[in-house]
Amino acid sequence: MPRMFDILRGKNADGDPAGADEKQKAEKTAPKSEPLSFPKEILKAPAPEPEEREDQSLVSKKLIFAVKQHGVDNQERADEIYEDAVANVKGLLTRIRGGAGPDQACMDKIYELLDTVFNQLVMGDNILFNLCETKEEEASLPYHIVNVLILSTVIGLSMGFNKSRLSHLGLASIFYDVGMDSFRELAEEPRSFTAEQRERVKSHIGRSLEIVGSIGSINEVVIETILMHHERMNGNGYPTGLRGDDINPYAKILGLVDTYEALTHTRPHREGMNTHKAVRLLIGSMKGDFDSDVMKIFINKMSVYPIGSIVTLDTDEVARVVSVQPGSPLRPVIMILRNANGVNVKEKIVIDLSKQDFPAIKD
Repeated sequence: MPRMFDILRGKNADGDPAGADEKQKAEKTAPKSEPLSFPKEILKAPAPEPEEREDQSLVSKKLIFAVKQHGVDNQERADEIYEDAVANVKGLLTRIRGGAGPDQACMDKIYELLDTVFNQLVMGDNILFNLCETKEEEASLPYHIVNVLILSTVIGLSMGFNKSRLSHLGLASIFYDVGMDSFRELAEEPRSFTAEQRERVKSHIGRSLEIVGSIGSINEVVIETILMHHERMNGNGYPTGLRGDDINPYAKILGLVDTYEALTHTRPHREGMNTHKAVRLLIGSMKGDFDSDVMKIFINKMSVYPIGSIVTLDTDEVARVVSVQPGSPLRPVIMILRNANGVNVKEKIVIDLSKQDFPAIKD
């Protein structure tokens, strides 16, 4: 099967030019544009914006054709992308643990990983977006990094980031926490950190920067993002207690997503929160920590109740979430499964909670 974006570049299933007649017409009316990818040159300097844009109607036709050929919300493809991303991060951590560091082959895999995740998310893959997980029998760090990569990319796309900016955010997402692998034994202890251990763990930022520094071709913006991802808007972060706009914009995204991902996944010393409780905490007692604009975009994009999740209403009815309306993450579209007496409902009853005040979700 061809890569989805081979079609956008004008190739059919055999890798040959597709629609020769259409292509000749297009060449007369629209200039060629760069393919959607992460060329390594953008890591050294921001990629220049093209002087001319491809005809939008032609782009739309290509996108529609690609979706019809391959689909977007494909569970098997989403699983494949996710597991491949985790495998790549595991390979990176194994090399670092062995003292080798990321070589060119390792970096090429990371560039390809960024390209694949971007391509799938830009096509609107909600399954990949909602797939973020952690397998309990394995170390959480590789999954944590991949989850943060996916969620950060979704926010970046929502903020209109171009390829250069998304590459900076993506690379920072891959490398920002690799230094935590040096503290894996401490992190796996089934108890909270002591004050002394907490200070030790804070040094993971320096370790991550050492690893990135060994690569030699990473943009300074990426390095700054890694350095600042634990800084907070109210000055309560570390390592230097920066405030507000003194914090790198990418670090504002990474800091929020990193916190959310950690809250919603189980760790050896605590149970993970459900998405609803985590969002309530972020917009409640932790509100001052994060940029309000980033927070608004995150909450509007975040599936507080992921599609397919089961919820209990304050009427004691049980329902399944079937859709989430933009701008109403806490009031999804639901389908009733069981009535208040616990009896399965035979007829399909769908309720858009965003259009009414009652009922509400209680669990």
